[in-house]
Amino acid sequence: MVKNVHVIIFLACFWGFCFPFNAESTAKSNSSEVIDQGFQSIPDFKFKRCLLKYLCRNLGKEESDIIVSKVKVSRNRAVPVGKISIRLSRKDTGRLAGNVKLNAIVSVNGIEENNVRIYSWIDVFESVVCASRDLKRKDIIREDDVYLARKNISHMPPNTVRGLSKVVGLTMKHNVKADTCLKGWMVEKTPAVKRGDMVTIMAESDDLKVTIPGRVMEKGCLGELVKVENIISKKEIYARVINNLAVMVNF
Repeated sequence: MVKNVHVIIFLACFWGFCFPFNAESTAKSNSSEVIDQGFQSIPDFKFKRCLLKYLCRNLGKEESDIIVSKVKVSRNRAVPVGKISIRLSRKDTGRLAGNVKLNAIVSVNGIEENNVRIYSWIDVFESVVCASRDLKRKDIIREDDVYLARKNISHMPPNTVRGLSKVVGLTMKHNVKADTCLKGWMVEKTPAVKRGDMVTIMAESDDLKVTIPGRVMEKGCLGELVKVENIISKKEIYARVINNLAVMVNF
């Protein structure tokens, strides 16, 4: 009998200690769940996906033309539960290629909650103009002198020429080797007139047209103002180049 009493007392003490501990543990667990349910985390890959869409939209490219790598997302902390929207922006006005840093404004239910930084390396592929043969200084570029090649422009200067129509008819300012990607500084407009050329100087109004012979004093391209000499009066004036035979003076 005494033995049974001791057993009962032992069991009572055992349960007395265990129940409060379990209740406290349960309370803490419930509290933790409430905190977790009130916030949500945004995986880094969602920022990368937003970045790719931003690049396609701003560069006018397809996803196949862009490779995003070395992505680092900073300040990505948990935000309140709700509908998430992410808006990307940037402070600098440089190219969206190479090293690119963007800000990502995270809003929940229309309220801004966080400002995330996204660092990445962007490779952009585009068709650029290359020389199909060795080109020499003063050569006028013809259609068969150039071709388009798909290149990674992230490693190229921003003045790399895109579009054959932008160089055909222009004059080479420097010698270049075949397969060289052409840059803007390598070419110039082909002059329509040059120093010493004889032209007709035209002046027109609503009811009057005057033409006199003139001599060009400097080279000029179509649409440019050049200095010309009036052969009759020997005076020098400025006129706009119409073609290789005529210039126009405004009354």
